[in-house]
Amino acid sequence: MGNPLRAIALTVDEPSPGLFYWTLLESGSGRRTFDQHVAAADDAYDSFEKAARAGLLRWLRLAGDDVRHGPRQPRVHQPLVPQPGPWTRSTQTATSDQA
Repeated sequence: MGNPLRAIALTVDEPSPGLFYWTLLESGSGRRTFDQHVAAADDAYDSFEKAARAGLLRWLRLAGDDVRHGPRQPRVHQPLVPQPGPWTRSTQTATSDQA
């Protein structure tokens, strides 16, 4: 499999009246439960809109140079392993050749 899109959610909280913080959460378990912290605002914003826009900009930066396709999981390198066949040496042949 390639590198699937990361499941990331943007939330905005208002812990005190007029103080808004954004947080990016990721679903690490493959379900739609967002339980892994990705990034969060260091300072409060004075409106929901400002906090949401700042969080969205941070989310877009996670995509790096490819904002068209979004932030992706790292590619997993899987080396090519030939299937056994007449072109591969069996372990019995290798053992008997070494004896």
